[in-house]
Amino acid sequence: MNAESSCDKPLLAEEYPPLAGAVTEVRRTVRTMLTQWQVPGPAAEDILLVVEELLANVIDHAQTPFRITVDRRGSTVQVAVRDRSCAPPRMREVDLTALRGRGLRLVAAIAQRWGYDGEDTGKTVWAEVAV
Repeated sequence: MNAESSCDKPLLAEEYPPLAGAVTEVRRTVRTMLTQWQVPGPAAEDILLVVEELLANVIDHAQTPFRITVDRRGSTVQVAVRDRSCAPPRMREVDLTALRGRGLRLVAAIAQRWGYDGEDTGKTVWAEVAV
């Protein structure tokens, strides 16, 4: 199989509202998908953490409806979250006293690669995790 093509059907979610309940629904769906794809436990947990962090950023910062795509590409799974905010993602300085604000640092530590694609109508933040 060619690493450029998807070996399994990607999740192309309907648009979700920027609410915490949507994260629970998406996480459940992605977990089921990863099980069907036979993604090993540690990699599946890493992917689920990336999903949670990217969605938390949409809810906390973009505050717009979003779409998520999860696509297996050979030995990686790509998670991509599209929102309607044009503001680029911003990695914060580490504040050891803060309870939050480490999401993109976690994504960067877990993912082989991550980034974002900006457009006139929003952006897509993506991360690729090895499986």
